[in-house]
Amino acid sequence: MAISFKRYIDITSGVGGGAGVRVRDLILRLFTTNEKVPAATVVEMDTLTDVASYFGTASAEYLRAVFYFGFISKNITAARKISFSRWANAQTSAKIFGKTGAAPLASLTPITTGSFKLTLGAYTQDVTGIDLSGAASMAAVATAIDAKISAVVAGGAAWTGVAVTYDAPSNSFNLTSGAAGVGAVNVQAAATGVPLASLLGWGVGAVFSPGVEDEEPVDSFIDSVEASNNFGTFAFIPTLTQDQITAVAAQNDSYNVMFHYTIGFDVDTEAATLYAALAGYSGVSWTYAPIATEYPELLPAAILAATDYAKRNSTQNYMFQQATLSPSVSTNNGADVFDDNRANYYGRTQTAGQFIDFYQRGVMGGLATDPVDMNVYANEMWLKDAAGAQLMSLLLSLAKVSANTQGRAQLLAVLQSVIETALFNGTISLGKPLTIIQKLYIGNMTGDDNAWQQVFRLGYWLDIQVSSYVTTDGRTEWKATYILIYSKDDAIRKVEGSHVLI
Repeated sequence: MAISFKRYIDITSGVGGGAGVRVRDLILRLFTTNEKVPAATVVEMDTLTDVASYFGTASAEYLRAVFYFGFISKNITAARKISFSRWANAQTSAKIFGKTGAAPLASLTPITTGSFKLTLGAYTQDVTGIDLSGAASMAAVATAIDAKISAVVAGGAAWTGVAVTYDAPSNSFNLTSGAAGVGAVNVQAAATGVPLASLLGWGVGAVFSPGVEDEEPVDSFIDSVEASNNFGTFAFIPTLTQDQITAVAAQNDSYNVMFHYTIGFDVDTEAATLYAALAGYSGVSWTYAPIATEYPELLPAAILAATDYAKRNSTQNYMFQQATLSPSVSTNNGADVFDDNRANYYGRTQTAGQFIDFYQRGVMGGLATDPVDMNVYANEMWLKDAAGAQLMSLLLSLAKVSANTQGRAQLLAVLQSVIETALFNGTISLGKPLTIIQKLYIGNMTGDDNAWQQVFRLGYWLDIQVSSYVTTDGRTEWKATYILIYSKDDAIRKVEGSHVLI
């Protein structure tokens, strides 16, 4: 025995500065009515194969994912992830979608005392004594399980009206509760009997979709954001009414340059209708999509998801982008109508007998104070998120950020790192001409009439002020307020020239 060394030397080890905050993946989120996506949850997938396995190759989700993942940017990058969320457009029952690849019949028929604990709605009970010895097929297995569940009258209509079926193509067992509306669904091991859940595919890998009441699209959008804001663009697969579209656009506008809502319309006269309804909302775009099997409205989503902001000069102009799409506008008159109504389209021009098709014009709704170019909006989405993540990492990593010059310097250092990345990837533009109004505005915002020169030369102006404020309960707290003024990266959409021959 010996006296503990820690009485004299006691060293604690740990990693400092390791509290990191994740930056959002600016990927596409598709809202679907497919019940395989549980309500108020988000399903993320990394590959097209994942989408095919989950939804099937004939599904609306897969067909859109084919286009989305298939786009290759001019920087030779592509989307690496997609997410799905549910719009419950109708009241539905609770469901279990069993994992593909249930146990073979030969593994099930020896079971005479199968069991599992089942929750349907507000009622939970052990379902025991399931005898599969007489089942001559997988469908008969489903029938035997159905009968045992339906016999639990204490569970009410959700139990007595249950339907258990076998899906041969996917080799899976599915369950639908007997009563529609809000209701939980879950399967666990029972206290006694031979566990059946994993054999049926009702364990890991199964989809448990609770019963829900119908809701408006805007409610599903809000719920989805609350569940996970890890996306950049979003679209609804079902066709929405004008009122529903406007409600979603208004909610998205309130998030202030956080998400891009992309809409497709298939009748050319809708361009004016959408412009009249949505022109005042930022973060929304509408694209002419007259061909049911093509999805040009998802091209902005594919472009953003394929933008790697960690690389040099990675920001992109959303106009002049080409994809596997059919041109929908090929006349000056048609282009004029859409351009006047801020409608985007896949257009065709021609030179030397060669047809050239590309996306036009990469614009969005919004007022004079809103970014209305898709590329500028996308870049600000990234910049806000990157700055927020870095600032939160600082607050989590340091013991404290003092309300003094030291704390101000720490905040400036963190923001400077984000600005350097923004200069590297092209979000901040150097040497962009400034109008007299812009120069005066910069002077008014900064209190320095010459601050515009820094914005012109360096691309940005940054300042942080530390101040106190009084909370609603009478306490004094401190905050840091920063202002970043930067030259947005405007993209050239037209080139004009004069050839003077002497």
